[in-house]
Amino acid sequence: MFLKKLSVNKLISIDYYSNGSLKTIKGRVYKLDLIKQSLLLKDETHKPLTIQFSGIRHIY
Repeated sequence: MFLKKLSVNKLISIDYYSNGSLKTIKGRVYKLDLIKQSLLLKDETHKPLTIQFSGIRHIY
């Protein structure tokens, strides 16, 4: 599954749905919250962003 890709400490790109539109973000995984099924990602400018697992479409 995609959790294996999230566990490495590398720069990744994620395609995800937010408010009905497809967005792409590039950053590093800061924290995984398996109870809330979300991840906290810090982008290249160190701005944190929370993404729900259900909204993720592609990780590369």
